[in-house]
Amino acid sequence: MTSSIHILPEILSNKIAAGEVVQRPSSVVKELVENALDAKATQIHVHIIDGGKSLIQVIDNGIGMNGTEIDLCVQRHATSKIKEASDLYHLKTMGFRGEALPSIGSVSMMEIVSKPTDEEGAYRLSIEAGNKGAVEPFAWTVGTRVSIKNLFFNVPARLKFLKGHRTELNHIIGILKPLALINPSISFKLSTEQKTIFDFRQGDLKNRLIEAFGQDYEKHLIEVNQSFGHIGINGFIGNLDVVRPGRGEQYIFVNERPISDRLLNNAVFQAYKSLIQRGEYPLYVLNVTIPPQDVDVNVHPTKMEVKFKDEWRVYYAVKEAVETGIRQTDKMLPGFESRPSAQNFFNTPTASPQFEQSNTLFQSSPAQTQNWIPESGDNRSDEDRKLLEKARQFSSVLEKRPLTTKSFPQREQTGFIWQVHNKYILTQINSGIAIIDQHVAHERILFEKALNHFNEHKGPSQLLLFPKSIEFSHDDFNLLLDVLPMVQNLGFELREFGPRTIMVEAVPVDMRSGNEADILKEMLDYYRTNRTFEYSVPKRIAASYACKAAIKAGDPLTEEEMRVLVDRLFACEHPFFCPHGRPIIINLTIDELDKRFERH
Repeated sequence: MTSSIHILPEILSNKIAAGEVVQRPSSVVKELVENALDAKATQIHVHIIDGGKSLIQVIDNGIGMNGTEIDLCVQRHATSKIKEASDLYHLKTMGFRGEALPSIGSVSMMEIVSKPTDEEGAYRLSIEAGNKGAVEPFAWTVGTRVSIKNLFFNVPARLKFLKGHRTELNHIIGILKPLALINPSISFKLSTEQKTIFDFRQGDLKNRLIEAFGQDYEKHLIEVNQSFGHIGINGFIGNLDVVRPGRGEQYIFVNERPISDRLLNNAVFQAYKSLIQRGEYPLYVLNVTIPPQDVDVNVHPTKMEVKFKDEWRVYYAVKEAVETGIRQTDKMLPGFESRPSAQNFFNTPTASPQFEQSNTLFQSSPAQTQNWIPESGDNRSDEDRKLLEKARQFSSVLEKRPLTTKSFPQREQTGFIWQVHNKYILTQINSGIAIIDQHVAHERILFEKALNHFNEHKGPSQLLLFPKSIEFSHDDFNLLLDVLPMVQNLGFELREFGPRTIMVEAVPVDMRSGNEADILKEMLDYYRTNRTFEYSVPKRIAASYACKAAIKAGDPLTEEEMRVLVDRLFACEHPFFCPHGRPIIINLTIDELDKRFERH
């Protein structure tokens, strides 16, 4: 009698295991780099071609393997990390399952070259789709080189789910960057067929963070180093100058293993709760040191999730450590010492001369505002110059264009216009009163104007007197290159100026100068976190630019600026809602006002 139950062939079982371990090229990079770390490497070089689909090569200078070890390492459940069940509760290595190499080898063309430190010769082994060749002598210097070619070539159903090479590169950066951050004593290099993405030198954690995030971060980092019994919390947090409106600079490690843990992330956010707004994200790179027996890292095949013996004790340790870092430094509120004293603040007169000046300065002619250049003998004050500069900027931001004949509410030209709390504009229209949110109104104007530039021609630019270089993180820089043509279509003039540096030579005429770095970085944050808003990439770029370049709630406007803003809003194609669907205008009709005052 035949049985319907049978043992799967080893090649097929390896392919099934590969579905858990190898999801995309970044999964392969993770497993191979973790092996290099366990091999005590001090130098790790990752080279990829075509986003890792054509080639992934990891080279290290670790302890290496002899011929017997190379032959064993590609067999399932072969590992040097554990020997008995109790070892699972005292893990001090990154890998331990013994499934990575055979799983990878079953869905690729793999070559392993290695030379142990205590032997003269090196060895080489090739595997193609799980079919292992013979171990043979090979010329190699030190450490191990693992090359993975044509990933998923024999699993076309998996291959078709991979994305473009830049998307896969972003995933690889997302896997490799945390490993590089938490191992600053090891040099990390990531290169592609075209260029070097990053090349981190050996050093300490602070220098590694500066290398990864940019030189500007040096003065904004706050060290955290606290112990609570057997739990240690160490690393760095950022002050409020590096709070960003998008995720990307938040890293939690447990015993130097990158993890994803909502509870610990929430502990950090709770410590910052009174300092940041909803939707803002502080920088933090924190390592939780805890006895291995108090944490289980074997709860998920990718080892990205862990389970604590006492999770709430760890939660409060992280929260307290971050709060202590915030309390014990004057870096958290940069420039605090230069802020006005409470006495000066409360004695400020209600109507300041500066405010009255701004009302008259904006009424000067275009020639007076746009062509004014301070001369050496100019006796204007710094405040005057700032106000003149503001006038010049806003005159380009809110350039008038003809009103359409659409059936939108027409503002009465002789009616009043009033700014409330530097946030809302009240104006009289033919049917009553319109209350307008100044930020989202300007956002709609810039959004439609940006779309016109995408559809018709490149937007006008204003050259910067002094071009400005901006350094990005590696993933931000990679994302910027993805959308660079559309960003330039807005009126930016950008060129590459280094591995992850952009030189800004011109900006859109709509944009206020001086905050180019903030706007570009916030655009990328917005673009990354609002992928579901609109399938059209141009619309996402236009919406991100409009949101970040628009005037803000709290910006004081003169009467002329408000009138131009309202006129241009009513000339828009869709003046009632911002690109995200938020209302721009609330209309109170005469009938509604009469009812409120019981005028029947």
